[in-house]
Amino acid sequence: MMPGHKPMKDRLTLALCANASGDCKIKPLLVYLSEKPRAFKSHKILKEKLQVMRRSNPKAWVTRKFFVEWVNLVFGLSVKKYLQEKNLPVQALLILDNAPAHPPNLEDDILEEFKFIKVLYLPPNTTPILQPMDQQVISNFKKLYTNHLFRRCFEVTATTNLTLREFWKDHFNIAICLKIIDQAWLGVTTRTLTSAWKKL
Repeated sequence: MMPGHKPMKDRLTLALCANASGDCKIKPLLVYLSEKPRAFKSHKILKEKLQVMRRSNPKAWVTRKFFVEWVNLVFGLSVKKYLQEKNLPVQALLILDNAPAHPPNLEDDILEEFKFIKVLYLPPNTTPILQPMDQQVISNFKKLYTNHLFRRCFEVTATTNLTLREFWKDHFNIAICLKIIDQAWLGVTTRTLTSAWKKL
């Protein structure tokens, strides 16, 4: 038997999206286990101020309902604003793989004001080969996230007598995680995003 505490069973799912020019990152969709995490109260975090669209369910899975909400409440608005600011024609193509959360008839669920969005589904089993976010964007994001996470760990433990186990138990939660997600997504460069579209 080893002394210690049970490992955290926290999980979340994060959906990332950006354009082929690499100059428009869409607010990510984040699905977490809890609707009202205790850490939000202690860190005084307001849901509407988050840099992600947050939803919750017991398995932290992106559902079709959540994805449609994200398209209508985040993606559509962001893309329309971007196109208008750049004086571009108001038309967009959303490229999706065949993940279970992506409804096959998504265009039917898009609000009237965002009907300029067309949806293209990649062929089955081509996600690792063609899907732009899978071409180094997600892995680059994960590296940046890990980098920021360990930097925070070293900052906290260097000035205290905390062990690594105590850091995970008492000084890391969903509120801290969200701040690190923001930093990591900001750190993904235009070059990384544009190069992701070359194979497609």
